[in-house]
Amino acid sequence: MTTTNTILNQLIIDKSKCEAARTHLPSFDRNQLKHGIVHLSVGNFHRSHLAYYMDILASEHNQTDWGIVGIGVRSFDKPMSTVMKAQHGLYALVTKGADENDVNVRIISSLIDYIFAPDEPENALAVLLHPDTKIVSMTITESGYDLDMNNVDIQHDLKNSDKPKTVFGFIVHALDARRRANEKPFTVMSCDNVQQNGEVTKRCILQFAKGLNNPQLTEYIETQVTFPSAMVDRITPGTTDADREYVRSRCGIADGWPVITEPFVQWVIEDSFCNGRPPLELLSSSPYNVLLTEHVEAYECMKMRLLNASHTSMCYLGYLMGYTYIHEIMLDKQIEIYIEQLMNIEVTPTLPPVPGIDLENYKRTLIERFSNPHIKDTALRVCMDGASKFPKFLVPTIVEQLKRGNNPHFCALSVGAWIRYLGGYDEQNKPIVLQDALAVELKLSELAAKTKPGAKQILSISQIFATLGENPQFIEAVERVVQLLYEVGSKETLKRWIKEAPTQK
Repeated sequence: MTTTNTILNQLIIDKSKCEAARTHLPSFDRNQLKHGIVHLSVGNFHRSHLAYYMDILASEHNQTDWGIVGIGVRSFDKPMSTVMKAQHGLYALVTKGADENDVNVRIISSLIDYIFAPDEPENALAVLLHPDTKIVSMTITESGYDLDMNNVDIQHDLKNSDKPKTVFGFIVHALDARRRANEKPFTVMSCDNVQQNGEVTKRCILQFAKGLNNPQLTEYIETQVTFPSAMVDRITPGTTDADREYVRSRCGIADGWPVITEPFVQWVIEDSFCNGRPPLELLSSSPYNVLLTEHVEAYECMKMRLLNASHTSMCYLGYLMGYTYIHEIMLDKQIEIYIEQLMNIEVTPTLPPVPGIDLENYKRTLIERFSNPHIKDTALRVCMDGASKFPKFLVPTIVEQLKRGNNPHFCALSVGAWIRYLGGYDEQNKPIVLQDALAVELKLSELAAKTKPGAKQILSISQIFATLGENPQFIEAVERVVQLLYEVGSKETLKRWIKEAPTQK
């Protein structure tokens, strides 16, 4: 059995630099760590959030039942699979604050195994069936919950219980096998930015299960499996070669896939687990900020309508302006005014009361987090999957403001900037590579290329904009934004839009 020290000796290539960086090394016997959690679709966010929390529980609270087995489900998970297997799940988590000296380095060791499901579907199913598996978590992005039962991989999974290809196929077939073996089910836990993500996950799971025409399985899932909703938060960009070199030269660690993130982390989760859970109450204080509650909705609403909506709103306009990174976008004072006005005037009045949260302080903290120059979060990363983000992050605010008789002026700017971005070329006439499966499926770029007429057609897509395509006032505002963006450019459009902002009722 490979020991933790053996793996660390492979990772740490310069002990003096590692010590100088005050790197936190694993402080528990990793061989005693059971896999209480299986995580589907391991990405950087999972490794900065849930895996980090479980590492804290193991190292500082001697909790050894909640190690994690990661499963890569998609073909593009192969590169991470190769690295994680070579490093036996160990990796460097580097938190960077706004001050260049505010750096913390930690070797995370809670990820005790990694399975690449396309090559090892039997092993992936076996670990899901194992009685030690109490929780199955997932990060599949917002678009991952747009379940299409006619999708070729979903159709494959309905017919092949032994070799599934999708997250929902693995979960449902594993639950069915546990049901037939009289094993307790596992909790299914979404860690994605989706309002009521527990209920959304449950609907997807039941939709897939009903496709199997197995009433006993459907009843088992409905009555015995729990799906806690959660609000998760930590800004975590993708790993770059510059990050790898930073970890090597600054920390003396040769990590093929380190994670760079911010100091802030938060997790508000519904206390609804059908087969045990980690003692998350041990992580309730700062800097961990974990809250177990019966009601997550207000926290989800706050985070998605303030953080995610602001992130989404700034990225398209900032990209059109020629900025690469989120912190560069926030250095533009006009953008900062725009985001503050969006949050204060249009979003905040629509929020329910959020227990224990000072909203004014929360919003100030968001501006500081967006402005952190050391995270190097790219606008392009945040621009991904806009067609799946707008219905969850911005449309609820727009609908509520229109219902109150207000003009969601800055929301219209956000939508218009996205439609301009969908047009396929930036303001220097360079092509934009669209990373948005739903937008491609709906042929939104073709519609957006029609400029002003295209805006109305896109707003009429109820899958994204609900009934906003029936509101002449909002259509007119968005069409004007798109027209201005093409005629005078993003900077001048933003300047005019701020100047024309109406007074809300």
